[in-house]
Amino acid sequence: MSRRNFRLDADARTHVGRRRRRNEDAFLLTEDLLAVADGLGGHPGGDLASALAVESLHSSGAAADPESLRGAFVDAHRAVQRRAAEDPGLAEMSTTLCALALDPAGQVILANVGDSRIYRFTGDRLEQVTWDHNWANEYVRMGMSSAAARRMQGADSLSRVIGVFPEPCEVDTWSFDAGDGDRYLLASDGLTRELPDTDIAELLAAGEPSGETATELVEAANDRGGHDNITVIVADVAALERRRLL
Repeated sequence: MSRRNFRLDADARTHVGRRRRRNEDAFLLTEDLLAVADGLGGHPGGDLASALAVESLHSSGAAADPESLRGAFVDAHRAVQRRAAEDPGLAEMSTTLCALALDPAGQVILANVGDSRIYRFTGDRLEQVTWDHNWANEYVRMGMSSAAARRMQGADSLSRVIGVFPEPCEVDTWSFDAGDGDRYLLASDGLTRELPDTDIAELLAAGEPSGETATELVEAANDRGGHDNITVIVADVAALERRRLL
């Protein structure tokens, strides 16, 4: 008999971009837990907020289970809040957070708060799994037309973040069966505001190793202007055959 297991072949790249002086992104890269956080620009402590969120997620011991990841995101929210309470100058610090957890037995669990994105590339098809948590999209989900939602005051402002709000925001989660050869991309908006999905799909489809693909994505975003910090994780799901002797 044999049992089919899975692993992640993942790599990350981060860059300050061409217009910013400080990198307020952070990432987590472990064997079975990945994350990207993007501290909110224009607010004090964005770099601290993203680092705290990633550190909290790492230390949470979160498993590849939707409830476990939701709980870890709540812990990250509280960690950012506690630090902000120590310094009035950090009162509004906050960050996005998206994460991927792998159950080697065959499940990929995704979680998100904010507008950092997770894409799934399978069968030569790119799918944006997460949706950006801004007020325009929230209004559309409430039934408003896209055109009307974009005209609303503060439409581009984030509706969900880690930190700043008194109570943790709702955490979106998704579950997928692990598929040999599937690629996942976690990215801050420094990538997705510069590159259209067609360009992202082309680079993922090229089949280069995860580290090379991550480098090419960052370079492409910088070539388009690099207006923000850019952080990406490219993760390939690989199947293993483990033989069991009878």
